[in-house]
Amino acid sequence: LELTVICQNRSTGLHGVIVSHDRVPEGIVGETLEQIASQLDAQVVNFTAPLPLTPLGIPKPWGEEIWYTGMEKRGVCTMANIPIPWVLDTFPQIVSGRNYAPPILLKELKPLADAVKGDLYFEAHADKKEVYVVTEVDQKAWPDGIGKIRFGFDNGKRSQFESTEAFAAAYLKTVQDYWQVRSALDAGENADKGNEPTLRQEMESFTSLRDLEPGDVVQVPPLTPHSLQHGVTVVEFQTPHYERYILSFAQKVLTQDHWDTEDALDRISFATDTPLATNLDNVIADFDEFSVRRQRMQPGESVDQPGGTYAVIMCIKGEFRIADTRIPESAAYFLPAECSEKIESDTDSVLLLAVPK
Repeated sequence: LELTVICQNRSTGLHGVIVSHDRVPEGIVGETLEQIASQLDAQVVNFTAPLPLTPLGIPKPWGEEIWYTGMEKRGVCTMANIPIPWVLDTFPQIVSGRNYAPPILLKELKPLADAVKGDLYFEAHADKKEVYVVTEVDQKAWPDGIGKIRFGFDNGKRSQFESTEAFAAAYLKTVQDYWQVRSALDAGENADKGNEPTLRQEMESFTSLRDLEPGDVVQVPPLTPHSLQHGVTVVEFQTPHYERYILSFAQKVLTQDHWDTEDALDRISFATDTPLATNLDNVIADFDEFSVRRQRMQPGESVDQPGGTYAVIMCIKGEFRIADTRIPESAAYFLPAECSEKIESDTDSVLLLAVPK
């Protein structure tokens, strides 16, 4: 794809337009950048100011993912209404402070409130690192306001076996038993549907179910099996990896015709009582690839932006301001490396700020 970029350095930063070359007519003229942009049906963007991230909904069997910085074959997100790869290809140093690289992934996970139907895959990742921040627990699903996540394996169940190998073998047997019924039901074949809940519950008895409330943080290390449960909405920051082992799922998997349990058995962690998060303060995740800070601010308070690199931010509560840009609750922005203005709060506010290393 060939792009046309027209830009102008101004006292307020680098302004410009980026459009597909096939949209540019021959002999285009204009006295100002704004006049040229109008002819191209494009907007002038300040690439050194906060860039709004447009949410992109990705349907899932269990509900919906809302992407903010994703860019792959299922969807490409935009910043300031321009595809993110176009901006990073054009101004890698100005925007990201480094050569072209996929940004930290920001998304929301919004499971259905229906039990089982809204439960995510029980899965593990070899390389991906991720952190969840719980923003909502649907009280139709969880009347007491306390949701759940499957996270690792159950200590009581583990104590019934003499070794990890015996525990893993027994767990695999329950998964295979459930897979036989699940795959037959998903294929529309005759199967003992009445036995499905019993087999599923036996399989899930090996896993650990943990409580979650709004504001809770979950740090997911590689190879730790996990499954966010129905009715629990989270904001997620993660490394830009798209690999996973699906260990089990209580409905049909649409992206593959098998589960990966047996292949993953020698790799996943069978640890029990793994803490959902450690060393929590303002910094709620500190991975080798990136960190995430949760900043609580009172009216009139401000914080500096990280220097020399970009940041991905989301306002969880209240409203923030960066120069003339107001960032309301639930909005997400990409802060270019050359955006050096302070982040200021006019209300009681909570901000999530992710920075690469």
